[in-house]
Amino acid sequence: MRSFTLPLALMAGLGLTAPVAAQGDFEDVIGGIAQTLIQQELDRNAYIAAQTANTPAAYRDYLAKFPKGQYRVNAERALERLGAPVEGSAAAAAQIEARLGISFAQRVAVQRELTRLGYRTYGTDGVWGRNTRSAIAGWQRDRGDAATGYVTEAQVRLLLRGAVVTPPDDGTTAGTLSAAQTEAGLRLTRTQRVTIQRQLSDLGYDAGVADGLWGSRTRTAIKGWQQANRRAATGYVTAAQVRLIAQQAGSAAPPADDEVNGAALEEQLLGLTLDERVDVQRRLRRLGYDPLRTDGTFGAGTRRAIGEWQADEGVEATGYLTADQVRLIRVETGG
Repeated sequence: MRSFTLPLALMAGLGLTAPVAAQGDFEDVIGGIAQTLIQQELDRNAYIAAQTANTPAAYRDYLAKFPKGQYRVNAERALERLGAPVEGSAAAAAQIEARLGISFAQRVAVQRELTRLGYRTYGTDGVWGRNTRSAIAGWQRDRGDAATGYVTEAQVRLLLRGAVVTPPDDGTTAGTLSAAQTEAGLRLTRTQRVTIQRQLSDLGYDAGVADGLWGSRTRTAIKGWQQANRRAATGYVTAAQVRLIAQQAGSAAPPADDEVNGAALEEQLLGLTLDERVDVQRRLRRLGYDPLRTDGTFGAGTRRAIGEWQADEGVEATGYLTADQVRLIRVETGG
C-alpha cells in the first residue's frame, strides 16, 4: 500500500488541510514536492562527495549521475581547474586548439581563407580575437560542426588546404616565422600582453594603448627594445625577454600561462571588450566594491572587488567572472 507519511507530515507542518475529495490529489502534489526535496539532497551529497575527492573522475561521476544537477556548472568549472574540462565545452575546445601550436603565419592564412569564404574576421593580423572566433564559429556552424570558435587539426588542414600543422619549435631556428612561433608557444594571456605593453611604455618604447592586442605599434616597440638590448629585432618576444622587460621595468614578470587557472580561462573565453570591462568596474563600484580604477584593465583592485562580491553572493571567490556573474552584476545594478 502506498505510504503518505511524508506528504501528510509536510501538510501538518505547513498547517494545511484539504477537502476529503481533493485530499488524494493534494497528497500527490505534496508527494511530488517531497521527491524533489529528496532528489535535491541526493544531488547535494553527490556534489559534496566529488568536492571531497576533488579529482576529474569524481566530478565526471557526479555529472554522469546528475547531468542537469544544480551543481553542474560548479563541477564543470572544477574540471577546468583540474585541466580536464568537459568534452565538447569551449574550454576543452580551447585546449585542443592550443595543443596544435598553430604558427603565426598559419593563423594569418586561416583568417584570409575565412574572409575569402565570406566569414569576416575584420583583420588578418594573426591575432584571433572576438571577430575571428565568431568567423570560425560561423564557418563551423555552416559545416554542421560544433560551433565552438576553436579549430581542430582537421579543420585547420581544411582551411589551409592540407597544410601540415606542427607544434611551435624551440626557437633555435632563425627567421621571423620562427620568432612568431616561439612567441606563440608562450601562450601569453590577454592580461600578460597588457602588462608587457605597459612595461614597454614605462621603459620609453611606446606600445600604444595597453589593450592586449599586439598590432604594428606594439611590434615596433618590441623591436626598439630588442635593438637597444642587442637582441635580434624580430618584434616577437621570447620567455627570457619577457622576464628581462619586467626586470627593467621594476616589476614581476607576468605569471606563466600554466598558473592561469580554469576560472581565469573561463573569463578569458568571454571575450569582454574594453567598454564591457569598464562597465563591469563601474557597476562593481555602484554595488560598493571598489575596483580602484575604471580603465577596463582588471588589475589587483578589480580582482579583489570581484572576489569580495563573489564571497557576498555565496559563490567561490576566484576573482574571475563567469558569464552568469556578469549578467547578475548587471541585474543587481539595474540592467
